[in-house]
This record gives sequence, C-alpha cells and structure tokens, in this order.
Amino acid sequence: MSSQNLIVDTMYGPVQGATKTSLLGQEYLSFQGIPYARAPIGELRFKPPVTPLKWNEPLDCTQQSLPCYHFDRRVKEIVGSEDSLKVNVFTKTINPPKPLPVMVYIYGGGFTEGSSDTELYGPDFLMQKDVILVSLNYRTGALGFLCCQSPDDGVPGNAGLKDQNLALKWVRDNIAAFGGDPETVTLFGHSAGGCSVQYHLASDASEGLFKRAIIMSGSTYSSWAVSPQRNWVEKLAKAVGWDGKGSESDALSYLRTVNPEDIINNQEKLLGPEDVKDGVFTPFGPTIEPYSSEGCLIPKEPLLMNQNAWGNKIDVMIGGTSEEGLIMMQKIKLQPEALKNPHLFVGNVPPNLNLTMEQRVEFGEKMKQLYYPNSEPSIDNIDGFVNMMSDYAFWHGMHRTILARAQNSSSARTFVYRFCVDSEHFNHYRILMIDPSYRGTAHADEISYLFSNFTESVPEEDSFEYRALQTMVGVFSAFATHGDPNCEQTKDLLWEPVKETKPTFKCLNITNDGIDFIDFPTAKRIELWDSMFINDPLY
Repeated sequence: MSSQNLIVDTMYGPVQGATKTSLLGQEYLSFQGIPYARAPIGELRFKPPVTPLKWNEPLDCTQQSLPCYHFDRRVKEIVGSEDSLKVNVFTKTINPPKPLPVMVYIYGGGFTEGSSDTELYGPDFLMQKDVILVSLNYRTGALGFLCCQSPDDGVPGNAGLKDQNLALKWVRDNIAAFGGDPETVTLFGHSAGGCSVQYHLASDASEGLFKRAIIMSGSTYSSWAVSPQRNWVEKLAKAVGWDGKGSESDALSYLRTVNPEDIINNQEKLLGPEDVKDGVFTPFGPTIEPYSSEGCLIPKEPLLMNQNAWGNKIDVMIGGTSEEGLIMMQKIKLQPEALKNPHLFVGNVPPNLNLTMEQRVEFGEKMKQLYYPNSEPSIDNIDGFVNMMSDYAFWHGMHRTILARAQNSSSARTFVYRFCVDSEHFNHYRILMIDPSYRGTAHADEISYLFSNFTESVPEEDSFEYRALQTMVGVFSAFATHGDPNCEQTKDLLWEPVKETKPTFKCLNITNDGIDFIDFPTAKRIELWDSMFINDPLY
C-alpha cells in the first residue's frame, strides 16, 4: 500500500500515514501526530483536555509533530507547542487476519519534561512482533499539573494524567480502524510514565481502558509521585511578572496570558529550603485533587487508592534497572560537596513518616552502616550513594507496589524483572546523559533495548546487547499478547508470578550473561527501608 493510499478513518476524521522500513529491515506503517484533544490554549490552558473538533479532508500524519512544551535536556533548549496533544500509531499492517494486541506507551521525565518523539522512542525493535505500538504526548510541568483550589476555576490539577486518560479513550474508540484489538490493550510506561501507569490502575476514571499493564522504574508509592499544594499558582505568576494583586484566580488569569516559554523557564525555580527539606520533588506533578469533579484522577492518597483499585484485578509486570540511582550523579557531578553533607543519610529518611527526630537519626545511622560500612561517601566512592538512591527513589516504591498487589490481588498476577545489562556503547542514557566512564545499568538504560533512538544503532547479532534487546522485546510483547511474559527468550526457565514477598520475592534477572529466575538480589537493602514505615498499613 503506497503512502498516498494509506488513509484510515478515525471517529474525528481521516488520517494519512506513511510506509517506513525499520533499522532491522521490517516494513511498517507510521501515523504520527493524530489529534486526540483540542489545543489547550487560551481558557483551555491548564484545564483537563477536550476532545478534538472533527475534520473532513485527510490529515497529513506522515511526519512527526511537535512535542508538548518542555525543556529538552538533550538539546538544552525549550521545545514544543501547545497544540501537541496527539498520538502516534505504528503497525505492520492495518488489515491483519485478526485484530492485533495494542501496546500504549507513556514516556517519563519526572512529570516536568519528555516527549513521544521517535528520536527516543522509535518503533523499530517492537515492529518485529505482531503488535501495534501507540505513543502519546501529554502535558508536563505547570502546563500539565497546575492546580487551583477553587472549583470555579475548573483547574483541579492532573491535566497531564487526564491527557493520558483521554488518549486511552481515543485508543479504545479508534484503534480497530488500524487493525488493533481495543480489548487487548497493554499500558506501559517508564519512570514518571510508570508512575502514571499505576495511577491509571488505581483511578476509577481509567477503569477498563486497558487489559494489562507494565510499570517500569516508577511507583505511586515513591516520594516523588505526589506534589503537595503550596500556593504554587501565585508563586509561579509572580515569577513571570504578576504584581501579586488579587487571588489565586487572578494569578491563573495572568498565567493564561504569558508565553509558555516563560512558564517553563520559571516553574522549577519555585522550591524553597523548606520544600527541599520536605522532599518536594517538583511543584507541578500529580497531586491529590482539592475537590471532586468529572474525570477526577487522584481523589485521595495513592496508598488508599491502591487498596481497592480496579487494577488489582488485572495482570501486571513491574521492574527496573540494577543501578537506578546513577541518574542522581547528574547533580552530584555538579555539586560533589553534597556527598560530604553531614545530613546525607538522615536527610534521605523519607519525610512524612511520623518519625521522631531520634528515630530519623537512628535510621540515618543504619543507612550509613548499610551503604558505607567502612568508608565515607565521595565522588571517587559513589557505589554506596548510587545504591542508596536506587532503593530510596525507585526500588522501595516498586517493592511496596509488589507487596500491595500480593495483599490485594487475589487472582491477578505480578511478574517482576530486573534489568542488569552493562554495555560500554548501548546503555545510551548513562553514556550520553550521565557519564560514559561509570559502570552499571542506570535509570532509563533499558529504554535503548526496547525502542530505537536517534543513534540509529543496532547491536551485532552475536552480542550480549542484541540478546538483551531481543529478550526485552520478547517478554514485553509476549506479555502484551498473552498476558504471560514467558516466550522464546525465556524457554529454558519458567518465569513465575510473585507468590509471596517475604522473606523476598523472585524476579527475572537480565544480565550480560543471559537471564535467570532468582531471589531479588538486594532484598536485604529493601528490608531497612521497610523498617522505616512502622506506621504504614502495608506492614
């Protein structure tokens, strides 16, 4: 089928795609930049998304559209457009013998940045399989997560999550026209995207929009998963020129008049010393909505949402990398003196645990003994710090997710993986964004083994990198297709779902040497973090 004739009718209007050839030689069809919502401009800025207006003539979806506004750290500049609430669809055929399973991906970026661009999330590797890949843009930062307290303003927060929700509804209503099965949708995402996946698993607003889920390196139990409300609207408005006269509503009105670039430039400068002390990750991330409204995504604490979540009834795969905490070295390299801070350990005891100062100091001392038993933290001795950050920011939250599902999911299965592949040239995030001299598998390193990227590189077929790539593509697509990640790449072992979490749980461990099904290797470290949550109903 030529690109000229490659036209699909969606419920909003026809779209024209293009034929492409993957880096592995597979021909596939590409539809990029299909609107799933109206441009959130003017009065719609900061509000939940609205379905698009219909069109009649074929919309050119042969080229990549602009991302939602954000600061792109890769190119070190603000990029994007406010007219970017769009999805991309990649498939080998729009006329399969039977409808194909669908994989919907949500990008990460700390809820402050990110895009679905193929420079980072190309479909080349997944197009080996009989699946349809859908990626989507959603608003981040203040544009996606600004929250006003008054119902009169109609900005209850979490617009970025509501963007994702509307995109899932678009998939439900339109993917059959592309040859997809709307009843076999797997939602997966990485980091903030993985955290988003768990929010959709817990939120009634997303019930039934997907059949199974994959949570990658994120959790609603992580400290960075919720942003408290601390007059951010007024603070942001003042930062971009508002005179401060009036109410939060007046600040909101002002923010709707300024350039998006000014918002992006100032949104991360609002955190004060108390916010940092309290562990606030960003002023503009997922938040508990201040009042009930149609499409409310987060009505209460994630812990309470997860207890009776609809997602407890469906199968989930969850995992991360072995050295997630290497991502923290981006800041430490700029501020190595932070490793000498006498409060380094006690300062990483999670906030809001209702611990006394004596208890916090005691746990800080235990952390020092666990991660630096015979030495002191320094830029030349980073392993302990990396391990501590891996557990604090990522793995303990994921462990709590696994534990909660073991308690609350009577029939649904939870499969756990750990990605531990250390390549000198294919762990692109660590090499390009952190430091090529470091060893280990950093946060986001596994992305290169699922998606092609701007490097346009493919490992040699006889390399461990190629084997790891085929393992990741194999288990992810098998789970999306059958609800079971066991596949050709795992034929020599049986990857079983978690049966119990104590004394530990088992995981598929993916390494340079191959794969194995083992007890989670750092369970002893996780035990210390568990012990801090003495008032938590999970324990």
